[in-house]
Amino acid sequence: MGWIRAIGVSNWTEHHIEQLMKDGAKVKPMVNQVEGNIYLQWSNIVKYCKANDIAIEAFSPLGHGGKMLQEETVSTIAKKHNKDVGQVAMRYLIEKGYAVTFSTTSEKRLVTNQQIFDFQLDEEDMAKLDALNGKAESTGQPEPYNMS
Repeated sequence: MGWIRAIGVSNWTEHHIEQLMKDGAKVKPMVNQVEGNIYLQWSNIVKYCKANDIAIEAFSPLGHGGKMLQEETVSTIAKKHNKDVGQVAMRYLIEKGYAVTFSTTSEKRLVTNQQIFDFQLDEEDMAKLDALNGKAESTGQPEPYNMS
């Protein structure tokens, strides 16, 4: 075996990963990073990655342009759990099996972004959030199924 022990990919579908392995890769990806949030859920990619022991990581978990942060459904769920909408959005992704990447310049936000492990969303919350899939556009990153 060569020098490479682990690789990660970004915005890859199950077809891209299968092609990589078919092309002779000796190391399967350990992580697939996709733009993931309540509006961009990528269920097939998540299911495939879980089934193949590939971690799925979400970047831009709060969406683009603030639309998701003003979403009434998310706001209602946040109030129910005494959390803010960002915490609900990131908790949703955690419960879906994503690792979540976030960034902030606010010290306060850094703390609150990490306070997502002291509550759980119930089935009703999850169903309401599932229903928001596809509602808004991405940040402009290449969408996995639109890449060749």
